[in-house]
Amino acid sequence: MTPISGTQALISVLQEEGVEYIFGIPGATEVQLMDALEDHPEINYLLALHEAVSAGMAEGYSRTSGKVGFLNLHTGPGLAAATPLLSNAFYGGVPLVITAGQQDTRLLAQEPALSDNLVRIAGPFTKWATEILHASDVPLVMRRAFKVAAHPPAGPVFVSLPQDVLTGTADYEYVKGAPSFSQLRPDPGSIRVAADLLRKATNPVMIVEDGVTKNNALREVIELAQLIGARVYQPWMADVNFPTQHPLYAGDININDIKTRELLSTVDVLVVIGAAFFAQAVCLPLPLVPPCTKIIQIDNNPWQIAKNFPVVSGIEGDIRVSTGELIGALKKSSSPEAKANAKTRAGLISRETRKMRQALAEKAQKEKNNCPIAVTRLMAEIRDALLPGTLIVDDCWSCSAVLRQTLDLKEPLSYQRSRGGGSIGYGLPGALGVKLAAPDRPVLGVVGDGTAMWSIQSLWTAARYNIPVTYVICANSIYRQVRRMKHIIMGQKTRAKYLGTDLSHPRNDFTRLAEGMGVSAQRVDKPQQLSEALTSGLASNKPNLIEVILESTL
Repeated sequence: MTPISGTQALISVLQEEGVEYIFGIPGATEVQLMDALEDHPEINYLLALHEAVSAGMAEGYSRTSGKVGFLNLHTGPGLAAATPLLSNAFYGGVPLVITAGQQDTRLLAQEPALSDNLVRIAGPFTKWATEILHASDVPLVMRRAFKVAAHPPAGPVFVSLPQDVLTGTADYEYVKGAPSFSQLRPDPGSIRVAADLLRKATNPVMIVEDGVTKNNALREVIELAQLIGARVYQPWMADVNFPTQHPLYAGDININDIKTRELLSTVDVLVVIGAAFFAQAVCLPLPLVPPCTKIIQIDNNPWQIAKNFPVVSGIEGDIRVSTGELIGALKKSSSPEAKANAKTRAGLISRETRKMRQALAEKAQKEKNNCPIAVTRLMAEIRDALLPGTLIVDDCWSCSAVLRQTLDLKEPLSYQRSRGGGSIGYGLPGALGVKLAAPDRPVLGVVGDGTAMWSIQSLWTAARYNIPVTYVICANSIYRQVRRMKHIIMGQKTRAKYLGTDLSHPRNDFTRLAEGMGVSAQRVDKPQQLSEALTSGLASNKPNLIEVILESTL
C-alpha cells in the first residue's frame, strides 16, 4: 500500500462511492480539498452563495436520484447556517453525507477563529455525527458514513475533517461496502392480526405519508386501498404517496383541527402507512384519534410505530414488502361478502370525491378572471402548460393545497415538497438538485415569495451552471401561511393587522432580482398573460423565472 494524504483518501472514497456532485461553499478549512479536486473533474463541485442553497440542492438531488448526496460546508458558521435545511433532510429521512473543515486539532485548545464543536452543532440534525482524529481513519469513517446515511431509516450523517487529518498521511485501502439489503419481512403474527381486523371493518380509512415513496410502495398502497374500500388521506403531502386524482383519495387531513377527531370517530379501523402519526403543531383539547378506533401501523422505522397512539397491529418491516404481504393475506381469507362490502364503500367514496373535485372546478371557474390573479387560475394554467414528464418542486405553502388538488400526480417522484412540514426555503435550491439528478426531465419550481427570499441566492447558482429550471414565484406579498395558522391557533381573537406578515412595503421585485443574478425573468399581473408566460418559460431550456402577482386574501 502507498501512503497518501487524508485529502487524497477522502477523494478516493468519493470516487468509490460514485459521488457525482459536491454541493458546498468553501472557506479556509476547505482549501486542501478544493485544491485536490482540481485534479478530479469527474467530481463536480457546485458552488452556492449560501449554505442553505447547498443543503437544499443536496436534498433535491438525493431524493430524485436515490443516491446519497454529498454536502461540504465551512466549519462552525457554515454548518450552523445550513441547519434550517438540514432539519428538513433529517426529519424527511434524506440520506446525505455532510462534511465540514475543522481547525487543526493541535490548535483547538486555543479556541482558534471559526472553530467550534462541530459534532454538537450537527447532532440534532443527523443520525450520526463524528470527528476524524487520524488520517488512517478516513476510509473507515467515510465508508461508515455512507452506510449509515443510506440504511433505513435513511438520513443525514456528519463528519468533521480537521486540517491535520487532511494533510496527514496514511496507508490507504478501501473496500466499498455491499449494498444494503434492508427489505425486511414483517412478523407473520402482525399480518394475521391486521388482516383479521380489515376483513371485519365497516369503515376503514388509510393515512399515508413519505414512507410510501421512500420504500417504493405506491403500487401496493393503491391495491390495498382498493381491496378494502378505504378513503385515503395524507397529513402532509411532500411526495406522491397516493395518486391525487384517484377516486379513493380524499386529500389532506388537517391534524391541527379538533374536527379531525370527529371524522376519525366514525372510523373503526385506521391503517397508517409510513407516516408520522401525528406530528401536529397545535395543542388540542383531546387526542385526534378516539379510543374506539383500532389502529394498524406499517413502518420500517420502529420509532414511529405506536409512538403517539396505541396500536392493535404494529407491522415493522419494509413498507412495500409488508403491505404486499397484508394484501396477500386478505386475498386468501376475505369472504365474498367482505369483498362486496369493500366494493360498495369504494363506490360511495368515489361519488364523494367527484363532488369535492367538482366544487373546486366551479370555484376556479368563478375566479377565472380575477385580478389580482386567483390561486385557482394560476394552478389551472400550470396544469395546462406542463410538458410531459415534468417534475414539480412545491414550496408555495399557502397555495400548495390548490396546486395538489389541481394536478394529476401519479408518479412517486413527480412532486416534491419539504417533508414533515420543515423549514421554508427548499424550493429554489431543491429544484436545482432535482434537475441535476434528472437532466432529461423538465423541472418546475412553484415557490412562495416569502420562502423564495430564504434561498434567493439559488438563482445565481442556476445561472452560473446553466441549470434549466423554470420558477414560478407566487407573489402575494404576505406570509399567508402564518396568517392562517394564527386563525387556527387564536380563532376569533385574531387581530386584523397581522403584525409581522406584511411583505408589501417595500415589495420585492423578483424579476429584477433574477435578472441581477443572470436569470431571465418576466412578471405576470393579468390572468390572460399566464398561458404564454408559462409555455415559453417551460420550453426555454434555460433557467428562468415568472413572477405572478397573486391575490393576497386568506
